[in-house]
Amino acid sequence: MIKAIIIDDEVHCVDTLSILLADYCPEVEVMEKCLSPKKGLEAIERLKPELVFLDIEMPMMNGFELLEQFKQIPFSVVFTTSYDQYAIKAIRFSALDYLLKPVDPKELIAAVHKVQLQKAPPSTDQLRMLMDHIKGKENELAKLTAILNNNASLQNVSLSQSQQRRLAAILFTDIVGYTAVMQKSEVQALTIIRRYTVVLKQTVADHGGEILNDYGDGNLCVFSSASQAMHCALAMQMELQAEPRVPLRVGLHIGEIFFENGKIMGDGVNVASRIQSVGKGNSIVFSEEMHDKIKNINEFKPVSLGRVSFKNVDKPVTVFALANQGLVVPERNNLDGKLKSKSSFGWMQNLFSSRKEN
Repeated sequence: MIKAIIIDDEVHCVDTLSILLADYCPEVEVMEKCLSPKKGLEAIERLKPELVFLDIEMPMMNGFELLEQFKQIPFSVVFTTSYDQYAIKAIRFSALDYLLKPVDPKELIAAVHKVQLQKAPPSTDQLRMLMDHIKGKENELAKLTAILNNNASLQNVSLSQSQQRRLAAILFTDIVGYTAVMQKSEVQALTIIRRYTVVLKQTVADHGGEILNDYGDGNLCVFSSASQAMHCALAMQMELQAEPRVPLRVGLHIGEIFFENGKIMGDGVNVASRIQSVGKGNSIVFSEEMHDKIKNINEFKPVSLGRVSFKNVDKPVTVFALANQGLVVPERNNLDGKLKSKSSFGWMQNLFSSRKEN
């Protein structure tokens, strides 16, 4: 168990975070809830927590000023804040993490996971440089970055130089309409995200994949083979048809990926994201590269959706959908998503037709 305390001057924020931790992070034991920095300091001294969820904007003393009270900081820190002006990028680059209020359950799970990966709490130097930067000392960011670059244990993804680039089957997921559901019913939205998270982790692990990026209502995963990725996608969709149903769309592509600052990047990632966008709830869509790898596997029933022109993708992409029983196949003539505008299509058609006439 991870022994933790919550320091926040807003009662409803403390209660909400406590409920989310109980539901999604049972490995975290909340030892005390503190409604003021003073009470928080007393609790830290008395209980010796491993993790502190710390609000930034509080009366009398903010979260950064609270941390300055310690010569050595023997606990991990996850900031909670409603304020974007507190140099969120600097916080994320550090050994620390942050949760933007209202707290998203998947962000909470990721933050706790990051704490578990840390070999040691953040150093005093890291915290002090971070706080100096937030107070306006821009030149301190370079120093902070230099320290972080030398501290590989603080990275979410630890890869050797030989592992920086590799060819992978890329799987993108997205819960259709999640934001609208959250606005209508927080309870329903939490039920959906809870079920999705459990199924995602289990199916990706069962098929030898890795969950690399988390986007709140979707994820980016990679696999060493196309068949593993497609089997995972199908198993996930079949599982999510049971109650409570999760309207998930999945997009797949094969491409080269690389890692920068612990994040997965590459043109293949961009293409997979675009392909996923034309899917519907309970659909699996994928590129021609994926189709070539799985077309001889009888279990899969692919159908072509034709050539699709996506935003920020130079050439049209031939897209397929899986038509296995129980899956939704998007209508070929009614695709929606991250597509190039129709006006640009018309301009190109007029250009080509005028050339033919000449």
